[in-house]
Amino acid sequence: MIRSTFVVILFVFSASVYAEGLDYTYLQGSYGQVTFDDSLLDVDGDGFGISGSYAASDSIHLYGEYQTSELDFGVDLNFLEAGVGYHMPVSETLDFVAELGYVQVEIDAPSAPSFDDSGLMLGVALRGMVGEALELNGGIDYVDFSDSDGETRINVGFQYNFTETFSAGASGSIWDDINVYKLSARFYF
Repeated sequence: MIRSTFVVILFVFSASVYAEGLDYTYLQGSYGQVTFDDSLLDVDGDGFGISGSYAASDSIHLYGEYQTSELDFGVDLNFLEAGVGYHMPVSETLDFVAELGYVQVEIDAPSAPSFDDSGLMLGVALRGMVGEALELNGGIDYVDFSDSDGETRINVGFQYNFTETFSAGASGSIWDDINVYKLSARFYF
């Protein structure tokens, strides 16, 4: 499945593309729907997040994200990720991105054992412009948690650039037990 997902992503990005380079310095706010389903909990809910990226050089960026969600039955989910990324152009409008980061997930449930774990994340992605205003992105990550099994995460999304400094978009992250779908507003600096 992972191989076929990457083939589809590459096919999407191989379409005709027009716009100028991609920007790695931004601040983003998001609203997200979360579905959590494992052997102990089957809940869903929503929440808000903030994320950002800073281009430290032509090929290195720093990034971070924090999201908090309130789920059914009083379950709270907090997610934190921060790290460093390397991006290189594949073409004028398509970048290959590799990231290494720290991930922390906390789940507080009044009727079940709480979960608090952290680990290292390694991910690869493609980010590209299709047309002058539409950015598509997709990738796959692996998170090696310290106290539990590792998790694979597939990410897909798009951003529509209304101006040079503002865009809005949607994205999805599919984990083994957690699915997150977000709407976002992004401000470039």
